[in-house]
Amino acid sequence: MALIVWRNRVQGVLALPLAAVYWILMPPATRRIVLADLKQWARWQHLGCNLWGFSWLMGCRPEFRSVFYSRARFLKILSCWWLRGKTALEITTTDIGGGLIIQHGFSTVISAERIGKNCKIYQQVTIGFNHDLKAPVIGNNVEVCCGAKVIGGITIGDNVLIGANAVVVKDVPSNCVVAGVPARIIKHLDHVRDLTL
Repeated sequence: MALIVWRNRVQGVLALPLAAVYWILMPPATRRIVLADLKQWARWQHLGCNLWGFSWLMGCRPEFRSVFYSRARFLKILSCWWLRGKTALEITTTDIGGGLIIQHGFSTVISAERIGKNCKIYQQVTIGFNHDLKAPVIGNNVEVCCGAKVIGGITIGDNVLIGANAVVVKDVPSNCVVAGVPARIIKHLDHVRDLTL
C-alpha cells in the first residue's frame, strides 16, 4: 500500500508542470467545465480542488484523463504519448455537463446525444445508438452502474439510478431507480436524490 501511495505522489509531481500548462492554455469555457469535473473527482478521491488535485488526477487516473481529453481535445497532443487516457474507454459524446465521473471505465462506450451534469458511469457500460442511429439523452445526476446498457433515442430523466446490468430501451422518468432486462422502474424516489458524491 505504501508503494502505491508513493508511486501516486511521484506521478502527480511529474504531471504538475504539464497540468499547469494545460490550465493556462484552456479556454475559459473549457476551464469552467473541467473545474466542475475536478470538483466531483476531488470529492470522490478526497483531494483538494486545486492545481495539485488536477495534477494528481492527470498523473494517476487514466479515466480522468479520458474525460479531460474529451473536453479539451486540442490539448491531447501535448501529452498523449505520456499521459494516455483509458484505452478501453470511448467517449464520443461532445455535449456533456460538468461533473462527469467515470469509475474504472473498462470496456465502456459513451455515445449519447447529450449527458447532463454530475453523471457517474461505471465499467462495462454502453450508452449508444440503436438500429435507427438514435442515441439517448441523459439528464442530470444520473448514475449508470456497471454493465448497464442504455440504447436508442430515449430520454433518461434527472436523479435516476440505473442498476447493474440493466438494459434500458424505453424512456425513464426523473427520480427513480430502474433495473432488469429489460429495465423497469423498481423504486420511485420521494425526494430528489443527490447522486453526487
